Amino acid sequence: MINEKYTCYLVSKSSLQSSLLKQSLEKSLDIVILDVSFTELLQSLSSKKSNKNLNYVIIDLNHLQDDYLSKYLILVDEKNLNTKEILINSESVIIIDDLMRLPNLTGLFYESDTMELMSKGMQKMLDGEFWISRDLATSIITVHRKDKYFTSSVIAELTRREEEIMKLLTLGASNSQIAEQLFVSENTVKTHLHNVFKKIKVKSRLQAVMWAKGQQFQRV
Repeated sequence: MINEKYTCYLVSKSSLQSSLLKQSLEKSLDIVILDVSFTELLQSLSSKKSNKNLNYVIIDLNHLQDDYLSKYLILVDEKNLNTKEILINSESVIIIDDLMRLPNLTGLFYESDTMELMSKGMQKMLDGEFWISRDLATSIITVHRKDKYFTSSVIAELTRREEEIMKLLTLGASNSQIAEQLFVSENTVKTHLHNVFKKIKVKSRLQAVMWAKGQQFQRV
């Protein structure tokens, strides 16, 4: 069925594998997935006039081109688009800094993951949760600790409103959901998140969530 609340894109080279993945996810999740190239994705997102609807962008790492990714990141930022990125076909060895380039990374699947596992993970993400392996989460937290992202003194610098937003962020809430919950505008939420990211020295939502979980952030 076509969901009016979100759009799902599968960014991959047209192939039998991508076709089977699309069909499998559509059947198991009862959703519509648009199979597009990066060029078509950019064109589609450029035409969007509202940032209220959520866009799930499933990116096949086997066909990821860095220049297109840069254009995508600029477009998302300029148009203040409500997006969540999902990476598929990842190798077992991952460079954490590369992952952190994506502003709203929500999940990651490995080349060895089965269709059944991917369907389960996708459903979790559609329900607002994150889907990354425990080993990857541990690696991210370890990297942040080494970079001194997890200092307890930082929490004291957050305002009450920033703490409220961080708590909702760890629950997987989007900017629009946070705005609705706190009775503020999405622009206000974006401003608060920008300030929080600067304070805790992170560049993405996933980094912020990992930071909060590493702090056992329960102050709200």
